[in-house]
Amino acid sequence: MTAASSTSSTSSTSAARRPRRARPSDVDHVVASAAVTVLSVVTAVTMCRVFADWSFLATLLLMAVGVHAASIVLRIARVPGWLALPIVLLVVGELLAISFYGDTLALGFPTGDTFELARIDLRLVWSQFPTAVAPVPSEGSFLLAAALGIGLVSLLADAFAFRAFGRAEAVVPGGVLFVFTAALGTDRLRIEMAALWFAAALVVVAVLRALHGGGAESWLGRRRRAVGAALPATAMCALVAAVGAAAIGPRLPGAGAEPLLETRQTQSDVTEVLSPLVDIRSRLVNRSNTEMFTASAAAGRYWRSTGLTVFDGTTWKLPERQLDDADGTLNEPGPDARIVQQQIVINRLGGQLVPAAFKPIQVSQPGLLWLGETDTLLLDDGATLATGDVFNIASDVAVPSPDLLRATTASGLGADMTDLPDSVPSEAIGLAAEVTAGAATDYDRALALQNWFRDEFDYSLEVQRGHSDDAISAFLRARIGYCEQFAGTFAVMARSLGMPARVAVGFTQGELRSDGQFHVLGKHAHAWPEIWFDGVGWVLFEPTPGRGAPGSEDLTGVPAAQDSSATEPGSGDPVPAPSTTAPQVTPTTERDPLGQAPGTPTSTTLPPSTSTADGGTGIGTAGWVLLVLAALGLWAVLMPIVVRRVTRPGRTPTDQVIAAWHGTVGALQLAGASAPAGATPVEYARRVERELPVDARSLVELARFVTRAIYSPAGVGESAALRAAVLRTQLDRTSREIMPWHRRLWSRLDPRLERQRLVGDRSRRTS
Repeated sequence: MTAASSTSSTSSTSAARRPRRARPSDVDHVVASAAVTVLSVVTAVTMCRVFADWSFLATLLLMAVGVHAASIVLRIARVPGWLALPIVLLVVGELLAISFYGDTLALGFPTGDTFELARIDLRLVWSQFPTAVAPVPSEGSFLLAAALGIGLVSLLADAFAFRAFGRAEAVVPGGVLFVFTAALGTDRLRIEMAALWFAAALVVVAVLRALHGGGAESWLGRRRRAVGAALPATAMCALVAAVGAAAIGPRLPGAGAEPLLETRQTQSDVTEVLSPLVDIRSRLVNRSNTEMFTASAAAGRYWRSTGLTVFDGTTWKLPERQLDDADGTLNEPGPDARIVQQQIVINRLGGQLVPAAFKPIQVSQPGLLWLGETDTLLLDDGATLATGDVFNIASDVAVPSPDLLRATTASGLGADMTDLPDSVPSEAIGLAAEVTAGAATDYDRALALQNWFRDEFDYSLEVQRGHSDDAISAFLRARIGYCEQFAGTFAVMARSLGMPARVAVGFTQGELRSDGQFHVLGKHAHAWPEIWFDGVGWVLFEPTPGRGAPGSEDLTGVPAAQDSSATEPGSGDPVPAPSTTAPQVTPTTERDPLGQAPGTPTSTTLPPSTSTADGGTGIGTAGWVLLVLAALGLWAVLMPIVVRRVTRPGRTPTDQVIAAWHGTVGALQLAGASAPAGATPVEYARRVERELPVDARSLVELARFVTRAIYSPAGVGESAALRAAVLRTQLDRTSREIMPWHRRLWSRLDPRLERQRLVGDRSRRTS
């Protein structure tokens, strides 16, 4: 036989023995693809615990099924992985563009506007995520982030299952997302969703194990229909495990105990703090029936805590100014003044800001400071409100007539009351001019703007919070929101028209009960805009649908209204008044709390508005711990794949056999075997047989292959390289099974150990 014919024969034989991957058209592969797709679908369904209703599901299902369908088509077309993954990423982007920004597409493809809107929405989610409250709205930016997450999970699950031939690795991306949403979500269908997801994950692992477990046999020429045989038993086991977990889990000792790691803050007995525009939504949702304070007054009014005058593009904030003592006259009564005496008794309201009807004229007791620029009363010396605190305040609640406002202008304050950052969305400025185009006076322009919001927008708490530039853009697109967004956007649009505007924060009038007091609850937290009119002062407007300020009906054209939903029994019960009689409102003498001359302003500056720990807000430290754990889990999945991609076992069959031997030696050493220390491959195999419970015949067979590869002048053929690869895989699996758990865990994190399992530790080679 000639050398050429011998080479041809060897090539034919090796080609016949070359491993055949199961094609996507095989029944087993189709079943496995369906199982992985179902897991992504189930992961999407379990996100019901973070969304307000089920309207999110259609978008997430489209993303999951669409990404898996694209991946299956690319596998059928035999597109290599390095090209398929970018293509599927493009599919993810296209599905997101169609689902969220269809009106910005050109010929069905994303445009610059598409990317800009997506950037705004994702940046908004990123900025709000640390303080987001579940459930979040089922549309808008959070849904976009969830759809992107499901798309990436589907892509990674398919790649791990059918490109990297993983098993448990295929469920890790969905598992990370499932655990993350479960930790931050509500208790909605908690047991059912957990049982459903784990059942689907068990099926996927078992199906992929059956599909890929026969890979070594197929390299030797045998093909088995493994999935079909394993699927019935797998499905039954998954069903039993899920039902058992759902039925037994809640009944186990300690199932109802406090969690070891609390990721969601809940209502406690500590004093509630109202910080300006920090998280009104969480108070409306989670503290709706908590009584903040009571107000005794002849008439109900909006109880105003402060006014925010500084907008930096992200937040409406308090200015940093020097504070005066709240002694003497705070505001001069108007010519048609209507003075209302009020007694505020604090229950669960905290912080330094004291609520009062606008505008305060006098307070009776010492210990308060005054910021005239924002008409804000606050406690002195860093003190905070406490249960039982009593404040007697006189306010001028007179409201100017529409005719008086039409006869004046809104332009007499400094530029700092009309300042806007350059980042204010252009659509807000354009809409402001469009809505007020037919208005003849500043009052009519403000009224037109108010009525446009009330007529064209809807009120809902099931929306994304915020009042930043990004939140304004999202709010104007969705046209649904709650008071914080209405007030903040109104003020921005009014300033764009040249009218001085600020945002007031406080509470609506509360519930007037049989004791003659207004009981103000958490659900009455509110924000509204104020416009400055020359010669008149600050005037309230009410753009939020379903809300109306009592006493301002003629000015705003809106009847008095607030949240009138039923109060849960006992949750809003009044707090008994202190046993001592509070002093009546009388003129007070000047005082000097800091030892300064009478009438000298204090050097105290108003503390900047900071986020506070309301019930249910934020992920806190525990949430970030979960993020770190999720990142480690993703690293543990991706790192071995990357290392395998960049590690070349050798180009020739001889090099491949030698690499297989060294990789096996590295894996055995990680499992506890000694180093070769100068022993021949066969001698080392005999020694390891006595040290570890491994398949001695396989190890000796591999040792003989490497001996021949090293010492034979002709080396070894491709069939020997293929058999060596099979043996290395079998021995590596055995090594991992007997490896100490801590070393097995560390090997999933340290790329050097992963490389050692593939081609050995070159620095320690002695054979």
